[in-house]
Amino acid sequence: MNVLNKSEKILFFLAVLYLSVFSLHAGELRPSGLVFNDYPGSTVVVIDKSACRLMVYQFQESWKMQQVFPCTTGKVFGDKFREGDLKTPIGIYRLNQAWAGWELAQYYGNGANVYGTGAFEVSYPNYFDQVIERKEGNGIWIHGTTKGEPIPTRGCISISNKNFLELTRAVELGDTPVIIEEKVSFSPSEEIAREQQLLLGTIESWRRAWEANDIENYLSFYSENFITEKWNFNSWRKHKLNVNSQNSRRRILINDLSVLKSKNIYHIRFIQNYTSSVLNDVGFKHLFLVKEADGLKIVSENWTPLKQLSPSPAFQYAYKESVQNSM
Repeated sequence: MNVLNKSEKILFFLAVLYLSVFSLHAGELRPSGLVFNDYPGSTVVVIDKSACRLMVYQFQESWKMQQVFPCTTGKVFGDKFREGDLKTPIGIYRLNQAWAGWELAQYYGNGANVYGTGAFEVSYPNYFDQVIERKEGNGIWIHGTTKGEPIPTRGCISISNKNFLELTRAVELGDTPVIIEEKVSFSPSEEIAREQQLLLGTIESWRRAWEANDIENYLSFYSENFITEKWNFNSWRKHKLNVNSQNSRRRILINDLSVLKSKNIYHIRFIQNYTSSVLNDVGFKHLFLVKEADGLKIVSENWTPLKQLSPSPAFQYAYKESVQNSM
């Protein structure tokens, strides 16, 4: 992730650019949840629970599956909602932390052997899980195994130690999306391109209305079912009317846009650079959109400051050693 040296592009221009790219790859299939993350070198992990497959996709001129690993997930079918339900969550996640296997042994003793050569912490429960779906629990990892093949888990995703080391070379903490589905569906590039055009156009129209202080137009992008940790739609509307009356000038820049989909909810993340007469900040903005009768609507949003994540020193050492041994 690089905030400073990526040129700032409005989303309308992005839509035109990437629609032209997709015209070169008509008929190609990609996971339906992978709507837009189309930057050269971008990587997305896709997990199909029913097929017991962990797939690594990478984008160059189009999305290609670079690796596929057998995996196991929770012992019980379905989406995770409660602590101890033995289910693997369904949704859009990132990797928060990474540990080497012997580092985990220092914390968990012999019981850490089940995690094999190491583990990535998945960002469950994330903001959407907690605020919208009211999910509970924690401790969902992608990890290795004590045996040659993945073993059944209490909700984690298990892959072989060899494949775990391969995965460490493909992902980036805090940045690589992880899409977990009960059964992964695939869509042709033409269908995804139409979806991109709709999503990117909506986001750009929302940004322009906000920047222009066109408050009624801006609020029209929000669902009456809108909710955050603090606001519902009515309280949000009052809050925004008050803020806009005190701050009539602002500039909003969007970078590193990602649009992913799970359970018909669009998960949109970007770096928002906000400048106004009373506030200047840079951080991650998350928008969650659904299709309603009168178009795409925002059902929740949140903002978090930029944070650089890095694996533990032990994991970095283990990773370096694994790379050297593979040469």
